[in-house]
Amino acid sequence: MKKTKRALAALSALTLTLSLTACGGGGQQSTGDSGTDAMTPTERVAAAEEKMSALTSLSIDMTQDIGMSFAMADQSQELNMSTKMQMDVIQEPLKAKGTMQIDMGEELGGVQDVELYIMSEDDTANLYMQMGGQWIKQSVTEAELGQYDAADSLELYLDSAADFAEAGTEQVGGADATKFTGVIKGDKLYDVIEESGVLGSLGQTGTNVSEDELKAMLSELGDLPMSVWINADGYPVQYEMDMSQMIDSILQKALEMEGAADQGMTMTVSKAAMSLTCSNFDAVEDFELPAEAQNATAA
Repeated sequence: MKKTKRALAALSALTLTLSLTACGGGGQQSTGDSGTDAMTPTERVAAAEEKMSALTSLSIDMTQDIGMSFAMADQSQELNMSTKMQMDVIQEPLKAKGTMQIDMGEELGGVQDVELYIMSEDDTANLYMQMGGQWIKQSVTEAELGQYDAADSLELYLDSAADFAEAGTEQVGGADATKFTGVIKGDKLYDVIEESGVLGSLGQTGTNVSEDELKAMLSELGDLPMSVWINADGYPVQYEMDMSQMIDSILQKALEMEGAADQGMTMTVSKAAMSLTCSNFDAVEDFELPAEAQNATAA
């Protein structure tokens, strides 16, 4: 089941990276400060993201659920993975600290708690992670650093979304927020995923499909539904995306190209969904890398 565990981890990395792409600053030309009653839903969302672009810091809370099944010969397994993450982000220079709790079920190692820091300077950065009491350090390239730079990634994300419609008012963080539903169009989805830097993660699902082949698959995908909640102050305070169909489609095409059926192997993704809340706008207190992390072992 090592291949299954690797696939589950890669799918989790895909949804996690997209979630970080979704929550933060960036945006389009200003829509002005006129009353929201005169705005269309698309203009309301654009105005909200415009406000986010001016933020210097924010906090992100994310929940992610992955469900998949694997079968080969006389073996079969149902796998479910749940990830909870809390992250504080300061934009300039970009740095972040956070915690993750990853529950892969007893058969794949149970619950794992992770503490992480991202510290950047100019175009370079280091990722520090503590797992099982041990700190490790890994350099992050400029491209990878962009995955956490909400100000840049949200501009593409918003430009790619369409067909927003108002869908009522709900409570988010104890306050009213207006819900808007929309989609990332299929012809734009490839650009969003490529910008997020997750093509490498898709290649870790245990198949031998090349990156070019993965890109071709992504270009043929349908629309990705999404929802965003905007509070009374005009900030996007929650995002939700259901990527179940999208990721399963990628996986099935990858398995087909590899001839998995001839080997008697099947793998399906039944759930790949995430929910993020954004808060603590411009109120994250500065922090430094803890002393124990400074002595981290290089990965």
